[in-house]
Amino acid sequence: MTKTAAEINAFTENSRKFAEPAQRFAAMSAQLTESFLRHSYEAAGDFLNLSIAALHSATQAKDVPELVSKQSELARACMEKQTERSKDLFKLASEGQAHVTEWFDQTTSDFNARAQTTKAA
Repeated sequence: MTKTAAEINAFTENSRKFAEPAQRFAAMSAQLTESFLRHSYEAAGDFLNLSIAALHSATQAKDVPELVSKQSELARACMEKQTERSKDLFKLASEGQAHVTEWFDQTTSDFNARAQTTKAA
């Protein structure tokens, strides 16, 4: 009976060790997905604000040249903001890639260490 209990405990421990990298990956991917979604939400908000401002300028303009001038200024400001957001997106992607690479390297080294320990036993 003791041998069976030891085998069950060993199986449970190995199952936990096997699932740990998957749990870390799931948490990391959820965090990265949240970051990308927040970025997308902010970008969509910028375009919504541009649309509202353009509509407001259309109702307030006295003539066509004033309307074109105001809307081109709004579009320029929005594009500058989106340029900054694209830089932030590349930064998020680079950080995400670094996290995945770190996870992969750590998981591989843990697996190799366990394989060496198992092989030695």
